Amino acid sequence: MKTLLTYTPDLDELSSAEKNDLAKAITSVEKFIKSSSKISDVNYATRDAHSKTYATANGVLRVSEDLPEFIQEIFKEKEYDLIARFSNANLVINKKGRDVPAYGFSLKIKDINGRDANFPLVNFPLFPTNSPSTFLRFFTSVNTFLVTKQDNFLVSALDLPSLLKNGLPLFASLLSGDLIKEIIKLIRRRNHFFFSFPYGGIGCYRLGNYVMKIGLQPVRNLGKTGKDEPQKKSVPDFISLHDSEFMLTVKMCENQKDQPVNNLMKMWKNAPEYTLGKITIPKNSALNSSSPDVENLNFNPFENAQTLQPVGKIQQTRKKIYEASISTRNKLNGI
Repeated sequence: MKTLLTYTPDLDELSSAEKNDLAKAITSVEKFIKSSSKISDVNYATRDAHSKTYATANGVLRVSEDLPEFIQEIFKEKEYDLIARFSNANLVINKKGRDVPAYGFSLKIKDINGRDANFPLVNFPLFPTNSPSTFLRFFTSVNTFLVTKQDNFLVSALDLPSLLKNGLPLFASLLSGDLIKEIIKLIRRRNHFFFSFPYGGIGCYRLGNYVMKIGLQPVRNLGKTGKDEPQKKSVPDFISLHDSEFMLTVKMCENQKDQPVNNLMKMWKNAPEYTLGKITIPKNSALNSSSPDVENLNFNPFENAQTLQPVGKIQQTRKKIYEASISTRNKLNGI
């Protein structure tokens, strides 16, 4: 193995213009969450992404033996309890029809270096832009449109030009090679079962002094499980009847040509990879996702120990958005 890339704070630095766009995005998040119960027609304030919960369950991570010392220094125990949340990526809880196959598999691994370690994973771990400002402007426009549409449908039409203008640079970047390949894969598997997909983090994390990407692979081939059933039904049904097993992996950054930290539009290649351990979600381990205590769980990766913090410019924009989202949602939900 070659020398691993050492984490340095400059990997996270935002420009003054990006910080200004972030401030506007935070305001839009707060407004969205204040209107979210009406937008989604539920009796509580929702998240600003992945608002629809399919299920939440207890599980365990059994750590692999013979891992390199720099990993063992972080993951010191043989087993860790965890909570997993399975969700859809939509901002709005849509109660009708089939969901877009964009799924979230979020982990809260208990007590790693004195803190819970949170890893929100998705089945499409690429990002449509490397520009924080492009993402933030579009994100702000979407939130503004949804809030205005809820308050006054006619007035929301005035927001459409801004939404389209800020969306064009984002959609234009979808023509990049790796993104097209992954979109085609997702379309081909659009009717597959939730637990049949591989999942990964959007962006990088620290692993001690180094930089990693984290991923998850199902142990069993479950592509045809729950065929023609909505995931909202098939996921809880599967958990009630079967153990679910997944391999948790980490890929390490050696050089930014093959493993770019701030280019989230490319898949990493030639990266050293380790199996961190096996995750088991036992049957009948599901929690009551309609309970406020469960629904209001947060999986904020910026609450991780310092040695497992997110890394990168896009990750830093998400940090403030997470904080605003959680704070506003908890306040409205009386947490």
